[in-house]
Order: sequence, then structure tokens, then C-alpha cells
Amino acid sequence: MREPIPLETENGLYLPELELFLDSRHPRENGFISHAHADHFGRHENILCSEPTAHILKARYNVADERLNPQPFHEPLEVGPYRLQLLPAGHIYGSAMLHVTRKKDRESLLYTGDFKLHRGLTTENPVFRQADTLIMETTFGAPKWIFPGTNEITGMILNFVNQSLEEGAVPALLAYSLGKAQEIQAILAQAGIPALSHPAVAKMTTACREAGCQLPNPLIFDGSLPPGHALICPPNVIRSEEFQAMADLRTAILSGWALDKNAIYRFGVDAAFPLSDHADFPGLLEAVRRVNPRRIITIHGYTREFAAELRRQNYEAWAVDGGDQMELDLQR
Repeated sequence: MREPIPLETENGLYLPELELFLDSRHPRENGFISHAHADHFGRHENILCSEPTAHILKARYNVADERLNPQPFHEPLEVGPYRLQLLPAGHIYGSAMLHVTRKKDRESLLYTGDFKLHRGLTTENPVFRQADTLIMETTFGAPKWIFPGTNEITGMILNFVNQSLEEGAVPALLAYSLGKAQEIQAILAQAGIPALSHPAVAKMTTACREAGCQLPNPLIFDGSLPPGHALICPPNVIRSEEFQAMADLRTAILSGWALDKNAIYRFGVDAAFPLSDHADFPGLLEAVRRVNPRRIITIHGYTREFAAELRRQNYEAWAVDGGDQMELDLQR
């Protein structure tokens, strides 16, 4: 059996033979950035990322061009004895998985970063390639996290917005400024509902548009909201004095965590809808089946729980942070 591609995990995910860190938040000499969310970003000297992500990194973090090594999806990149390829991850616009192949023996590795199994209105269609080692995020890696279908979630959101507008209230949809905010803008535009965006949201929508995402030009919220319009804003601004002073404001959080029955109290909102940019539990299992790896390393979220579930399905699977409980088969 071939030796796996070396991976070090003590100081972050690191491919030593490529001298490449994966989604490290600490500045490194060489780093792969799967997408432009802050928890995956580091100011590395040399950044490998997708072409859309490179543009968004410049807009969001003022990253200099000379630090960026943007690559198109699907095209092979030769790095010494390895061949690298970026694959769409379906998480947000421009998000990428990294597929690595050792040329001498075809041993392979796939690092997913954050991913979703099905494309949204504002993401590329995710592509999963077979790999011998799979490093996968498991944010929702427990059986209780099963999201409704896309049409059902969209219907719930639009019902909330339309009912609010019919009753003369202001529907405020709370979503991360990069990713989910663009998705909800696309949902509203498709339904013919005009919306204003908080300046932080509008900035990211403009960056995504400039990078190639098909979105309408954002209308910026300046403190006043015309009748018949929805509002898209980051979750943290809803507690500001400006928003607290708005009359007839109805708030809804858009998050996979909305499946929690206490979500409206946790987020302090009127409604919660499980619009997520991550794979749910069945989606994680389906991703494993598509990649068909020999070994699996789980990162983020329910790492130990999902690794244990995979071992019950006869995969070699381990949580990156250790602490795996070995299961004993006591049946005779």
C-alpha cells in the first residue's frame, strides 16, 4: 500500500513536502486560503487561492497583489513532485477545495475547507474528486443536523418577508456580510422583492459582482427604508442604536443553527431559518462516499462524533484534535 501524503497537525494543518499551510489564521510563508471568511484567513507571504477569492481578499482585507497566487478552478498546477488542483467547494462564491496528487505513485489528498454538497444561487457547483486521504470540515457532523430542502427553506424565508411587508413591518434578514448575505439577496431578487443592504453587506456584494458572481447591484441602506423593501444586514448590527430605534422591525437570523429550538432566544430575533452554507449530516456522509478515501481526518465542529460514525461504517477516521474514543464491539 502506498504511503499517505505527509500531513502535520501540531501547529495547524501543514503539508511539509509542499511547505504549505491550509487555512492557517497565523501568518505563514506559504498558505492556501480556501475562501475569504475571517476564520480561514491569514496574512501569508504567498497565498494560494481561487481567482474569485483573490479579488475578494483584496477588497475585504486589502491584500497586496504580489502576495496572491490566484488559480482557476480545475486547472492543474505543477509544484515539484506534486500536482495541485483547486475544485469548487460550494460554500460561498469562490470557495475552493484543494486536491493534491503525488505524481510518482498517484497517491492523493483532498482538503475540503468549508463546503456544501449542492450549489446555491451564488456559489459554484461543488466538485468532489476521489482521494486517498480526505481532510474534511464537520461543522454539522451529528445526526440531529438535517436541513430542510432548499425550496422549503426559501419558502419559509419568503413567507416571513411577505407577511412582514403586508403588515407594514420591516423584515430585517440577518446574515454574514460575505456569503449568506449574497445568497439571500439572490433569493429576494428572484422573488421580485426589493432589498437594501447594510454598507458592510453592499461592499462584499460589490466585490463578488466584480469577481464574476451574477448579482444585482446592491442598494445601500443609509438609515431610511422605503416601503415594500426588505433589509439585509450582518447579525451584530441589529443591536445598534440605529436599528433599535427603527419602528416595526422584524428580525430573522439565517443560519444552520436555526434548527436549534432555542435559536430565536439565542440570537434575540423574531424568527430563525436554517439557511446554511455548510453540508448537513447526510451531506457530510455523501461527500465521503463521493471521495471514497482510505483515511479521513475531521476538522471543526463535531470532529470526534463524526469520526466515530465513520469508523462504525468501516472507514479509518480520526479527529484532527485527537481524543477519539475507541469503540468496542461486545457482541458475541
